[in-house]
Amino acid sequence: MKKILILGFGSIFLFSCASEDKITTLQRELLSLRQEVNELKDRTNDNTENIKNINARLDKLSQKVAENSADIEKIKMGRQGPTSSPTPPQEIKKEGKEEAAVPQNDKQLYQYALDLYFKGNIEESRKAFTEFLKKYPDSDLYGNAIFWAGQTFYAEKKYKDAIDIWEIFLKKCDEGKIKKCNKYPDAMLKLGYSYIELGNVEKGKQYLQDLINKYPDSEPASLAKKKLEVLK
Repeated sequence: MKKILILGFGSIFLFSCASEDKITTLQRELLSLRQEVNELKDRTNDNTENIKNINARLDKLSQKVAENSADIEKIKMGRQGPTSSPTPPQEIKKEGKEEAAVPQNDKQLYQYALDLYFKGNIEESRKAFTEFLKKYPDSDLYGNAIFWAGQTFYAEKKYKDAIDIWEIFLKKCDEGKIKKCNKYPDAMLKLGYSYIELGNVEKGKQYLQDLINKYPDSEPASLAKKKLEVLK
């Protein structure tokens, strides 16, 4: 009888030890899984931060491209005239009104509006570009002026207004209603950016892909590729 009891207690003891070992093993596995989950969370946070940083760098690079494009335009226009620096507007007297500084031709007005933009006078720049579009519809710079008018809205994060202008610009270019459409690739890039900012990612990606297909070797296409890689 004693042997039976001893064997019984022994079995219970062994079972108890085995159960405790199993519980300990499970607890270790649970702790390991929790650590893995925490590591994954940290990686996800890091990836999110990296994506934000890359987007910020892309926007800065895009801005630098726009600035360089503006400088190149100034140099090109300067070669056509006596000086490469923007011509200051002349003061014209008006009867019964204060003297006002008014550019005298399309190149002067375009440069004046562009300078206002890069000085941070966005609203005044938009007014100047709007005046240009009214005064000089036949100018070779007309298409560029439309692009920059849209860019003034983009700079203020008014993406819907910018989209309206750039889509009209692309449509007129496709219809042959604008003499020179040098800013066509830039407009496609910014349309892609704008739709993405508004949450319509698929349409934005479509503009970026169309840009890459149509102008594969352009700087805007290079920026579009980087943006699409980030969005994957």
